[in-house]
Amino acid sequence: MAQSILIRTPNHLGDCIMALPMINETGEAHPGAQVTILVPETLADLYKYNPAVDHILSIPTQHVHGLIAVMKIKDIISAHQFDIGYVLPPSFGAAAGFKLGGVKKRIGYIADGRRLMLSKSLPLPAPLNSEHRSKLYFNLLLRGAGVEMEFTRPKLFLNDDDMAAGSRILSGFGIADDHHYAVVTFRAVAESRRWGQQNYTDLIKQIITKYGLKVVLTGSTADQREGDAIAASASAADVVNLAGKTSLRESSAIMSRAAFFVGNDSGGAHLAAAVGCPLVVLSGADDPKSTSPMAANKRLVYLDHLGCISCVKNRCPLKGEKNMICMKGISVDMVMQQIESLLSPADQA
Repeated sequence: MAQSILIRTPNHLGDCIMALPMINETGEAHPGAQVTILVPETLADLYKYNPAVDHILSIPTQHVHGLIAVMKIKDIISAHQFDIGYVLPPSFGAAAGFKLGGVKKRIGYIADGRRLMLSKSLPLPAPLNSEHRSKLYFNLLLRGAGVEMEFTRPKLFLNDDDMAAGSRILSGFGIADDHHYAVVTFRAVAESRRWGQQNYTDLIKQIITKYGLKVVLTGSTADQREGDAIAASASAADVVNLAGKTSLRESSAIMSRAAFFVGNDSGGAHLAAAVGCPLVVLSGADDPKSTSPMAANKRLVYLDHLGCISCVKNRCPLKGEKNMICMKGISVDMVMQQIESLLSPADQA
């Protein structure tokens, strides 16, 4: 009888993208197995039409965190009698939900005092965050299954319906299939990773002027107002604000056709990388060694001479002139230089 495998995905968009190499190869590591993923409902669409995924179980948004989440996960999975479970989030609750839900063999990294909740607990590599998170997830599969496989970058599978939906949205704003455009995700969730509305407005003006491109803004519903302000200030005729107006798959399809993407190390950048879009990533408080989007064609804007760089804090602890210096020190000209490098035929040869 075929084994049944359950994978608990991470809770955030970028991490769910970084988990794709692991998820995409689980069937290869466990031949003949049925692969089910357990994912927050807001991110479930990422895994639709993925040939490596047989079933998707969704966690309601209100049950993603906390003690009540443990019991909800137990209720969701207990009837399925899974043979093997891979727990990607490092939390105690994620592992506890698998144990209470009757998953027979539970595999995860040692973290958050959850060793007893796992039947195969594996130590994290040292020093901490020395390995890219995508490879960390992938290596959990290799070590859990006892196999050797080649790592490949995260890849999101889009189909014809996704591409058609993206085309319909763009055509509604006068962007035909043969038109070129850039995508900008202008706001990160973490305050410490934000470059600022004025910087993005000035950058977009230069992109429009230098390259003659339209610019498509993407983001969440919370970003709509700022996106409207950027579009109004930069060029209402040349900027389309889609923040909060598209699904994950629609955004992915739109990014897959873009000339390039610009944004911070955030979910949007990972999404663009996973569909093969060339990208320029602004990096500061994040740590590129562990979380930078993996892409075949990427440029990183990163002030590595700063002593506080890659602090991985969501809010900058520094005061005065040093506050947010990792972001404030990045000029529009620096980003434009990296866009030029990205698009240069000599650099792509």
